Amino acid sequence: MSLQLLVLAIVAMSALAVLRVVRVKMGRTPHPDEWARIPFIAAFLVLPPILLSAVVQAQTGSSLMRGVSWVLPYIVIVGGLAILMGVIAPLVGRFAPPSVRSSLVLALSASEGDPDRVPYDPPVTAEIAASVAGVDRANAVFPRGTEFPGQVEREGFRYAWDTLEAATTTLEGRIADDRRRGLPVAAAARSVAADARSRLDTLHQLALDRGQIWAT
Repeated sequence: MSLQLLVLAIVAMSALAVLRVVRVKMGRTPHPDEWARIPFIAAFLVLPPILLSAVVQAQTGSSLMRGVSWVLPYIVIVGGLAILMGVIAPLVGRFAPPSVRSSLVLALSASEGDPDRVPYDPPVTAEIAASVAGVDRANAVFPRGTEFPGQVEREGFRYAWDTLEAATTTLEGRIADDRRRGLPVAAAARSVAADARSRLDTLHQLALDRGQIWAT
């Protein structure tokens, strides 16, 4: 009986893992909506051992009530498998090939994980390093501190803003490309992009507040 329940639990958890991936690929949450979650969990934990006992009863003539006694051991086995999958998920997130990493982590833990949370800070690639340098050059035109808000009134502001906007967009695009390929992105590059985008947004709002037509 214990072997049958173990096999059944492995099949059920495998099916659940596949369901998680399929739902996310369809643009939905890994698990059913909240209104259906409790019935789904109840059916997932109770029906399989009951159905298995029905099959066994048909073959052996044993009482169907035996299936009720199989529910608790089945739940324990499923719980153990769920814990095991949760333990394996971080290892898969670190060592699995980038092309399948997010899907495997999703199947194991019902979450694709935070793309910025990586087990190590990867080196900056050559392409991203070139983009970071371009953003740094364009960003250096705008001083920090009390002089920053007044930049919207200086000569050549619009050209400097457009230059920083183009450089930042390029960097953000390269970061997004790496993420789509399942590659981790260096924290330094993400920080430069976030800082530049924040400064661009602030300058744009200042220009808008001061009635500069281009900002509308």
